[in-house]
Amino acid sequence: MKKHSTAWAALVAAALVLTACSETPGTGSEPGAAPSDDDLRFAMVTQLEGIPYFAGFKAGADSAAADLGVSYTQTGPSKVDSGEQVRVLDNLVSQGYDAIALSPLDPTSINNSISSAREAGIAVATSDADAPDSERQMFVSQATDEALGATVMDALADGMGGEGQYAIVSGSADTATFNNWIDAAMAQQEAEYPDMELVGGVRHALDSAAALSEAQNLMTAFPDLKGIIAVPSNAVPGVGQAVTNAGRIGDIAVTGFGSPATAGPFLESGAMTSTVLWDVTKLGYLTVWALYQLATETSVEAENDVPGFDEPVSYDEATSTLLLGDPQVFTKDDYADYDF
Repeated sequence: MKKHSTAWAALVAAALVLTACSETPGTGSEPGAAPSDDDLRFAMVTQLEGIPYFAGFKAGADSAAADLGVSYTQTGPSKVDSGEQVRVLDNLVSQGYDAIALSPLDPTSINNSISSAREAGIAVATSDADAPDSERQMFVSQATDEALGATVMDALADGMGGEGQYAIVSGSADTATFNNWIDAAMAQQEAEYPDMELVGGVRHALDSAAALSEAQNLMTAFPDLKGIIAVPSNAVPGVGQAVTNAGRIGDIAVTGFGSPATAGPFLESGAMTSTVLWDVTKLGYLTVWALYQLATETSVEAENDVPGFDEPVSYDEATSTLLLGDPQVFTKDDYADYDF
């Protein structure tokens, strides 16, 4: 995330003050009150706290909150647990935040809590993962599912030489976003890499230890395995470590959706050939920016100039999706340039 100059920040703040004077106040505020921006309280419910990915998200979100003059809280479950995520969200709803974003683990189980938030007058957006059948008002998408799936498959094919057996270690089986990425990756493989073959089905692991076990089992069951995709960020260390433990660095290509900091040690050792993601710090910034538009009932245009972004951010009104941009492929050569 590029740092704003003091002058630019002052201009942004001035523009926001003028906007706030003409817009409807945050919907989660005390009835009859017209809060200033300083009174607006935003929150984000992550999938898993304590990992570099969401730490990077928070850095960007905090920066946006400072620029916009609002408060920001980030919280989430300490382990991958959709029930715990629901409880976290319900607690925030009871506290009367003006706007809440969340990255759903299970878009079905979270829907009732989203409805409760909306009934309480709280603006709600999803970010990083979606709950498309819920009452959320906007999805802040890091990239399209199709682009992410195609990009990770292209990266794997590059590491494998375009042929051979590959495997997939995913996260929770009911995480729609992961499943969409996998479907897109498999479609790309079938269309572009007919000499590659998925073996072992899609394995599911809720944490790094389980991902390590699944990767070990796959290497044992399929000794000719040439590649593995680790889908969620918390699967990346497990898969990378399994390849390392098996002494198969350089023999099995590994890519996935890990943050540069998470994948870094394995990129350095060669246990991973690449990792596919996006600038998560910018995703955090964009999410708070989106919450501000919702809380102040400010219209979002088809193309939006967001402070600190080099290109306009597009919005699809039909799907209520605000799109960060294209995926990025990080390698040993450039991962250290990113602080998340």
